[in-house]
Amino acid sequence: MGEPRYVVIAGDLMKKIAAGKWPVGELLPTEPELAAEYRVSRETLRRALKRLELGGLISRHPGTGTRVERLAPVAAFTAQLGSVEELTQYGQAAVRSVLSVEPVTVDAALSEVTGLAEGSRQVCVTSVRRDPDRSDEVVSWARVYLGPEDAKAVAGDLEEGRQLIADLIEARTGRAVERVVQQVRAVSVSAEAAAHLALEPGSPGLEFVRRYYDASGVLFEVTVSTHAGDRFVYETVLQRR
Repeated sequence: MGEPRYVVIAGDLMKKIAAGKWPVGELLPTEPELAAEYRVSRETLRRALKRLELGGLISRHPGTGTRVERLAPVAAFTAQLGSVEELTQYGQAAVRSVLSVEPVTVDAALSEVTGLAEGSRQVCVTSVRRDPDRSDEVVSWARVYLGPEDAKAVAGDLEEGRQLIADLIEARTGRAVERVVQQVRAVSVSAEAAAHLALEPGSPGLEFVRRYYDASGVLFEVTVSTHAGDRFVYETVLQRR
């Protein structure tokens, strides 16, 4: 399956801006003009322009138009997550490197964050994910909590992987993700995460807590990941049914 049409359009517009078709400070053609040129709806065109706006390439001003602000996007890793399938695509877009794998017993503080039962025994996989286009740049630092049996099943598949660990578990055990509950909050980046994200400890960041449930409603994986606040864009598309 190819990329969504709005992604293709955004890429084409980026190339044209980089080539200088519209210099910095100049207005792009109007939305109706661009929609007609690409033969898409205004909504599809707006989603393409939103990607450019998130990258800092353009600014949009009601009543004035869309102005070019930069010739190249700011360095940001963009994730658009609206379904389990898109979460899988994110896993394929960012390369995982495992830092450590160790057993832990869930204490009260960890239970509060993860929803795992206090006193339960888990295996904690600490890892970073890198942008494949800039392999020296860490996108996120994360801790993934797995039951001992699931951790054992995927132990040989973790290093330098692109798949989500939940997908590895499904491949090895047949346990599939039925539902993912996600919480996002602003945090001060811890010293340990900051060291890998090339940040000062206490810098602003985003923390994602994702709880993975199987078809029986059993919580079998929890991921707690930290992203640099100025280098990660999280995009959600809400569509009226």
